[in-house]
Amino acid sequence: MTLEKEKSKLILHTCCAICAAGLIESLKERFLITLFFYNPNITSQEEYNKRKEAAIILAKHYQLDFVEGEYKPESWLTLVVGLENEPEGGKRCLVCFKDRLLKTAQFAKNSQVDNFTTTLLASHLKNKQVIAEIGQKIAQKNDLNFLASFGGQLRAKEITQELGLYCQKYCGCRYSFRG
Repeated sequence: MTLEKEKSKLILHTCCAICAAGLIESLKERFLITLFFYNPNITSQEEYNKRKEAAIILAKHYQLDFVEGEYKPESWLTLVVGLENEPEGGKRCLVCFKDRLLKTAQFAKNSQVDNFTTTLLASHLKNKQVIAEIGQKIAQKNDLNFLASFGGQLRAKEITQELGLYCQKYCGCRYSFRG
């Protein structure tokens, strides 16, 4: 049996290549990783394409599978109606985290993969405890495992620079855009 066959599979919800870079380094020895790019919150097609292309470059660099979820920003806007004036990190973000983690869990389940996590946990701008709680609840409801603890964030900047990956300046939704 080869080492590759001994590894468990993992779906890594990928919001951006910056956050994914270090996590991949941390997780690749234990898991066969598939990057799942599901981000209907991203404000424009142009921004979405920049982030997706960077994630594809990263997937190719590490020889990982890349799967793109549906990009329907109008559906996301409907999901957060009434939460437009929430501060960054507020109730709108909780709805967004839940949507993306739920879709990731559904993709994992449909792919017969027991493990999933998200690059949202790597962002220094996000509440890791809240994201981990959402992920754990979704995992329990779907009989899956949610990984909420790992390293690699220190290496992310180096990898991003080495590969010349796009570095965004905001979360992605129109309400987090700071100009």
